[in-house]
Amino acid sequence: MLIPNQAMLINRIPPARSPKVAFPRIEAETKLSNGEDRENKPSTRPRCGPPVARPAEKPTEVEVRSPEPGPRRFGDDASREASPPAASKDRHTLYLVSCVKTKRQTLAPAKDLYVSTWFRKARACVEKTGSPWRILSAEYGLLHPDEEVLPYERTLNAMGVRERRAWAEDVLAHIETCLDGVDTVVFLAGLRYREFLEPALRNRGLAVIVPMKGLSQGQQLQWLTSNCDRFCDTRRFYQLMERLEGRVGGTRLLVECTGRMDWPKRGLYFFFEPGEARSGSGTGLRVVRVGTHALKEGSKSTLWRRLYQHRGPARTGGGNHRGSIFRLLIGIALASRSGIPLPPSWGLDGDRGPAARRIGMERAEVKRSEAELEASVSRYIGAMPFLFLGATDAPGRDTERGCIERNAIALLSAYSKASLDPASAGWLGRSSDRERVRLSGLWNNNHVDEAYHPSFLDLMEKRI
Repeated sequence: MLIPNQAMLINRIPPARSPKVAFPRIEAETKLSNGEDRENKPSTRPRCGPPVARPAEKPTEVEVRSPEPGPRRFGDDASREASPPAASKDRHTLYLVSCVKTKRQTLAPAKDLYVSTWFRKARACVEKTGSPWRILSAEYGLLHPDEEVLPYERTLNAMGVRERRAWAEDVLAHIETCLDGVDTVVFLAGLRYREFLEPALRNRGLAVIVPMKGLSQGQQLQWLTSNCDRFCDTRRFYQLMERLEGRVGGTRLLVECTGRMDWPKRGLYFFFEPGEARSGSGTGLRVVRVGTHALKEGSKSTLWRRLYQHRGPARTGGGNHRGSIFRLLIGIALASRSGIPLPPSWGLDGDRGPAARRIGMERAEVKRSEAELEASVSRYIGAMPFLFLGATDAPGRDTERGCIERNAIALLSAYSKASLDPASAGWLGRSSDRERVRLSGLWNNNHVDEAYHPSFLDLMEKRI
C-alpha cells in the first residue's frame, strides 16, 4: 500500500527501545560508525511482536497518491495474507532468510519488498514448511514477513566488522520472542548475515542448519529450484521419526531384542548407524537402511522374523547372510575394510549346500569358513539403533508398506543427486563393492535411483 506522506509513517514508530533479552553480548566494540554508543541510542525497533512500518535512514522517494487509510498492521484481520498450506507444519523450526538488493520502490510488506528470483524461491521454500520465518534486513534488522517497510540501499557487505557486530546484536536482542518452542534455526542467508548470529544461537543450545553453506549464488538458485522440496520433505520425514520414537518408547537394538517383545505382525523398520549424523537436514543420526517384508502374496513372513534374519540367532552370535541382503552387504564391507579375504562362498546361492558344491567344499566347511565374518556382521547390526512402524496390510507388492519403503529410500538416497545428509568419510558403506550403496549413503541396493512422491509421508503420518 502507498502512503500520503512520510510523516504519517514516522508517527507510527514507538519512541523507546525494548529491553535487552537473554543473549549475551558479542565480545567486541559496540560503537556505531558515528561514535554513538548503541546501548544508549533510542531505537525504533520493536520486539518480535506485531510489526509497524518504519522509515529507512535515507528512504527512497515514495509515490504520492490521494489520501488513503494508513498502512495496515500485522494482526489486523484485513492485513493478513495466508501463507500457502503446508502438508505438516513445523513449529519447532525458525527460518531466517536474508534480504536482497533488488526491491520494489514503494512501501510494501517485507515479504513482498524483495523481488529477486533468489528471494522469491527462498520465500516459497520456507512458506511450504509452514514454519515461522523472519527476514534479516541490513537496514531494519529482524523483520516479520508481513511488516510494512520502505526500500533502502544499505547492505552488510558495505559495513565494517564493528557495524556488522552491532547489527547482529540488534537482531539477537529482538529474536528471543520468536524462539518460544523453537529448537532449530535454518539459515537461508550468506556468511555476512550468519557470522555472528550462528555462534550465538548455537551457544543458546539451538541446532543451526545452513543447507546452502559454501554454495555460490548460482548454485544456491539451483538448490532452491531442485532441492528445496526434498529438504522440506526430509525434514518432515525425520519429524515423523521423532514422533514414532515417542510412540514406540525409543529406539531398540537388535542385540537386546527377543521374539517375546511386543511386535506388530507386519511393518517397516528404519535403521540408524552410530557415527552417521545428519548434517544438512537437521541433527541426530541419519537413517541408513529402510526395509519391510511380505511383499509377495501369500507370504507368512512377520516383522520380527525379518529382524531376526538380520540379527542372527542370539545363542550362537552368528547368522546367515543368505537370508538377509542387509547382512550380505555389511559382510562384504567389513571384509573389505579390514583387509581380510572374503570367504569364497560368501554370497553364493541361497543355501550353503549348493554354494559348497559350486566351489568344491563340504557344507560344514563352508559354515566354518563364514562363521567369523557372520559373527562380526551380527555384532555390527546388533549395535545399530532402529525404529519400527506397524502396518498390518495384507502381504503383496502393492501395499502401503511397500510404498513407504520405496519412497523413503528414494527420498534419503544420495545416488545421482546432491546429498542433504552425506555419509561420513569413515562410513563403512564406502567400502562396499556395490556402487549403489557407496553413492546412495544407504545399506539399500534397490530404489536408490528412483524418484519419490511426497504423499508417502502422509501414509507414514497416518500409521504413526
